[in-house]
Amino acid sequence: FQRGKLEIYIDVAKCISEMSDSEIDRIVQISKNNIEKATFTKVYLISQGRLPLMNLSAVIDTVAGYDRKKTILWVLLHSFYHARIVSHENTGVLKRMDWLLDLMGYIRNVAYKSTPLQNVDLKECIDFLLWLFAASVVAWADHGAPLLLGLSANWLPWKHQTILLELSEDHIGKHPTDKLAVQEALTLLPSSISLLLAKEPWKEQTQKFIDWLINMMESPKDALSKSSTDLLKVTLLALRSLAEFKKKAVWTKAYGW
Repeated sequence: FQRGKLEIYIDVAKCISEMSDSEIDRIVQISKNNIEKATFTKVYLISQGRLPLMNLSAVIDTVAGYDRKKTILWVLLHSFYHARIVSHENTGVLKRMDWLLDLMGYIRNVAYKSTPLQNVDLKECIDFLLWLFAASVVAWADHGAPLLLGLSANWLPWKHQTILLELSEDHIGKHPTDKLAVQEALTLLPSSISLLLAKEPWKEQTQKFIDWLINMMESPKDALSKSSTDLLKVTLLALRSLAEFKKKAVWTKAYGW
């Protein structure tokens, strides 16, 4: 959908947020016909704390099989950042950490085929799921990386900038700056994960992150594209200064010995 109509969808989402959970579920049914608008509405409500983060699971399952994800990736990237800066019990750091650990488990299960996929290419699905992992880590690690990606507390940061008025006709996620932000989330993952695991309460989960990265690197070959394999390796190596990495069982696998 067009960038110029984003404000309308935000207003609609705010109205829907006043309804009961069951009414929200009834109204915001994500299907192939309305996937972008419905996904935005649901993800917006999640990012504001109106719906628990676990509601993202259903969104992810639907979006995984959608072949034109550009708009949705942009929306998800922004929503991860907003979930962090919005003060709400549903988006608190412990809730976000639990959600990310659950996502990691889900990605591993998909890669090892213990969670079956329907009508979705396995490598493409893992690429998408690893992007979700990267986007959430980058959005939650610090404020520097999100700023580099052009994220802000405002969904409409361009609104009052006359130089960007032509963007209002653009479709969200399809402008070069949007595409760059989505792509660079992967580039920033190694540095962001180091920042994330340097602070509490994430620090306590370092071993889980390292074990997961190794598990993913060792997953069946038909599960990982070359780009995903490279991403996992460089992300693991970014943690090489940590005590958990310096265990022989870890660094030997990280360096492929």
